[in-house]
Amino acid sequence: MYLDIDSVDGAAFEIGGQVSVYPGADLLDTRGDLRGDLTIDVSPVVSATELTFAAGIRPGDLPVSLYTDGDIRMWPFDRYESDAVTVRAYGPNNAELPTEVAVTDSLAGWDINAGGSDSAGGQAFTITSSRTIGSLAFDLALCVILIVLPICTLFVSVQTIRRRKAFQPPMVTWFAVMLFAVLPLRNIFPGAPPFGSWVDYSVVLWVLIGLVASLALYVVAWWKQAP
Repeated sequence: MYLDIDSVDGAAFEIGGQVSVYPGADLLDTRGDLRGDLTIDVSPVVSATELTFAAGIRPGDLPVSLYTDGDIRMWPFDRYESDAVTVRAYGPNNAELPTEVAVTDSLAGWDINAGGSDSAGGQAFTITSSRTIGSLAFDLALCVILIVLPICTLFVSVQTIRRRKAFQPPMVTWFAVMLFAVLPLRNIFPGAPPFGSWVDYSVVLWVLIGLVASLALYVVAWWKQAP
């Protein structure tokens, strides 16, 4: 059997995937169909739905959602673990069948690793999900972009209020655009971290404070320099 992980939902504490079954020749008839019912038991799952292939059909893929533990508020450094994962197969009369399990992933931006023994020995394994280096670099680049915004506006405001640069009325619009660009940039963070996450307190809040402070300084410059 293959357990292919194709989604990670930190907000719902679950990872999604597909279970693919490749039964041995003794479980199939001459046409390649199952001789008897085949039930796949995957745990710990979010829902109690059984994964069952009826006799007379060819087994394929079935979706499954597993519990995972992590904290999405730590985005982009969030990491998730699904402990004690077991994948077992049962034939007619609930007879447990020997199985071999391989964990794969079809998920971009995430590193999926499975540690421990598979269910062939009756032992559980752990699936860990963490962001790839490329995904982490992109997330941090967005944070750097946000930080640069108030640095630029504060530089312009300070130079204007010190009369090193002349006051330019159209610049007020530029300040307003910068201020209202923060939330759209915040909303495109990959993984959609919830509001109140670590990045909001460490980056977004200070960016907003810096932009508002620079706008206030520019208004003061206008008051001093305007006729």
